[in-house]
Amino acid sequence: MSRPLSGSVGILGGSFNPVHNGHLRMAIEAREALGLGRVDLLPAKVPPHKGKSGLLDFDLRLTLLRQAVTGVEGLGVSALEGEMPVPSYSHVTLTRLCAMFPDTNHVFVLGSPDFLTLPDWHRGLELPLLTDIAVVDRLGLGQAAVDEFLGRHWKWREEGPGVRRIETGRRVVLVPMARLDVSASMVREKFCAGLETSGLVPDAVRGRMLADPHLFKDCWNVSP
Repeated sequence: MSRPLSGSVGILGGSFNPVHNGHLRMAIEAREALGLGRVDLLPAKVPPHKGKSGLLDFDLRLTLLRQAVTGVEGLGVSALEGEMPVPSYSHVTLTRLCAMFPDTNHVFVLGSPDFLTLPDWHRGLELPLLTDIAVVDRLGLGQAAVDEFLGRHWKWREEGPGVRRIETGRRVVLVPMARLDVSASMVREKFCAGLETSGLVPDAVRGRMLADPHLFKDCWNVSP
């Protein structure tokens, strides 16, 4: 794969309720495939599609993220959305980042299932006009499906293997990834049921959950 985004900064947003190994793998795959300088995991203070019910406190999710990326090369954490109005909209956040760091090229990293839901996001179809997009193919979506989706919403051209340029916009790059079926809801359900979460979450996150289980269970046992 060509690496037109080499040295850029990746932004991986999400609820991270809690951060799990699938999140870390996605960030690592994007960074290594595209040669990104780093990838920052950026938790939403209040996700617009989920609300606060069943959501761990923002500062706790931030702490878990920082513990999760400790010692992982090229991964960082951004607390930006903790300072911004809620709900947390990606378009607003990326606009703010571009204004704060005009000399940095940002790449919005998201999984292929989320990419296909962009029409349902707040100004989601404007995101590829704002920053480059890395679509991490978690479900074997494939290039043809990405191209078909692009064609329904934008004019685009091919710039290389896996690289598409939106007319009057930015690049959309497909990043292959081995399937890893881990989700935050799976972690929550297993932990609340008293089952083992080793291998699903970083060891530091698992240790924090086990050290104060009622803090997590009291929150997660509320239906989101």
